[in-house]
Amino acid sequence: MATLLRGRNMRLKANQLDNDITMNKYSEYLETSKIIIISLISAFLLAACGATTQVILLPNPDGTTGSLEVVSEKGTGAQTLDQPWHSTETSILTGDPGSPKVLVDKQVRAMLAQALAVEPLLPVSYIMYFDTGSTTLTAKSVKLLSKVMYTIKARSSMHIAVIGHTDSVGSVQFNLDLSLKRAETVINALVARGIDRKNIEVKYYGKANPLIQTPDGIAEPRNRRVEITVR
Repeated sequence: MATLLRGRNMRLKANQLDNDITMNKYSEYLETSKIIIISLISAFLLAACGATTQVILLPNPDGTTGSLEVVSEKGTGAQTLDQPWHSTETSILTGDPGSPKVLVDKQVRAMLAQALAVEPLLPVSYIMYFDTGSTTLTAKSVKLLSKVMYTIKARSSMHIAVIGHTDSVGSVQFNLDLSLKRAETVINALVARGIDRKNIEVKYYGKANPLIQTPDGIAEPRNRRVEITVR
């Protein structure tokens, strides 16, 4: 049995893996690991039946890989995993992690088939752009709606975040209202295509969170946007 952790560059003690990640605690640990679910790396920690622990570093869906330092219980040995499919296994005699080895993709997937099957999908984000000073989607963004709908349905998503923004032209209140209206435009488009309104969370920030930093009063097309995140 395997357990999936997600985190940024990390340092793990081998004894913590042996004590905390066991076959009968798999489901419980998966729940607690959600606190570090957003990551630069993915690591599968395999609790062996004996006195050894194997750690395998997986690439992220986008192909990037972080780094993971595995240290022994006494701190006398350490190994760094920083390549996709990098693996280290602790010694039965000393508890120190052994020299890293690169495993074959198919080999790892065969070992971790059950854990991979329940791995949570990472959020997918889209950006919809608008004409200046309006709630009218650009032609390109209208076409993007079909891709957003496909993602929502493919994931059977029940958590969709829609966040409205503007450029810096106009007053704070004007842009705050406009960002909400833009978010509502996108929400209405999704609902019209069959998405349940209760599954959509709306936020709006006016000109407070620009994608591109500009002086006040600048009409920046890339800031006139609504961000959609599908989980």
